[in-house]
Amino acid sequence: MNIEHLKNKKVLYVEDDEAIMKSFSKILNKVFKEVLTAVNGEEGLEVFKKNQDVNFIITDIKMPRVDGLEMAAEIKKINPKIPCILTTAHGEYDYFLRADQIGVYRYLQKPLNINELLQSLTEFQEN
Repeated sequence: MNIEHLKNKKVLYVEDDEAIMKSFSKILNKVFKEVLTAVNGEEGLEVFKKNQDVNFIITDIKMPRVDGLEMAAEIKKINPKIPCILTTAHGEYDYFLRADQIGVYRYLQKPLNINELLQSLTEFQEN
């Protein structure tokens, strides 16, 4: 898997679990030019509106205030082409259906596997 093309990309990572946020952000910072973070969907949407040059969105689904699906739906209204990857520890089918309806690119189970995530982003870039 060639991830060189990701080195000049910007990602928004939204996660409400602080420990997961810190550890996974460190990994993402080794791959991407810039990693923006937010602790819930409301904050994630604010960060995106100020940084619309973000190339990818990676977000947890279940979060306080605004969940990841709601945030992704709002972002898709602003930029329908941006790939959103939803992450969750819960395999609830209704979330998957809603994610598909709003055009989410991929749905990944937690704990996140960096290789699976990078493969997904590489496949998106190739399409």
